[in-house]
Amino acid sequence: MGGRFLEVYPKGNKRAAEAKRPMAKFCGVSVDTVTGWLYRNDHLPRGEQYIRLMCFLELNGYKVIEAERLQQKLHNFIRLIGFGLISVTEAVEILGYNDPSVLFALLRGDRGASDEVGQKLWDMWRARKDQLDEAVEKASEEFRLNFSKAIVSPRPTPTTEESIPSGGNNCPKDGVVDIMQGLLRLLDSGALSNLTDADWVTLRNSSGMILRLSSHLSTISAKLVSPS
Repeated sequence: MGGRFLEVYPKGNKRAAEAKRPMAKFCGVSVDTVTGWLYRNDHLPRGEQYIRLMCFLELNGYKVIEAERLQQKLHNFIRLIGFGLISVTEAVEILGYNDPSVLFALLRGDRGASDEVGQKLWDMWRARKDQLDEAVEKASEEFRLNFSKAIVSPRPTPTTEESIPSGGNNCPKDGVVDIMQGLLRLLDSGALSNLTDADWVTLRNSSGMILRLSSHLSTISAKLVSPS
């Protein structure tokens, strides 16, 4: 992410500090701390800050290898902490640990969980699942990064639903077929498999466009299967 950030906000860019604020606010740290995370390998987050950073990165579509390697019940529990549904202090008390470091070792995958602890992790996640879904959706609206807004293009390509022409015949029909073939290859290859909650939020934000596309394809399908 640091590389992407430098690409969009080169050193000295006056908007860089403002761009770091969503991460800083989500993780509960200062902008200077975020600067250290992005550019200094010897200044990485620990403990609860590390958990929050993982959740922030996943929220913005980044694949966090450390999180993906964890068992699902641990990953779910990390998100409870990262999105503020349960505090580290509360988690330590419920799980019966004497020190937060034991909890963090568990959530890093460095320590195994007994059946009793595993059940408690599951119970805490199940009891807060709906709240977690709401928290993720709310956070996606407030903390999603949009690097494209920082890139100035003299001839921007229309991408929003409003910018797509509703009529006319400016696009060659062969081109439409090529686009559909490309989309089919992507879907057949599993491009939309194993979607995260953040991915679903992104799709919901584009629901109008998706439904319009579905309507057009349904019309074509109906004509193809109807008697000539």
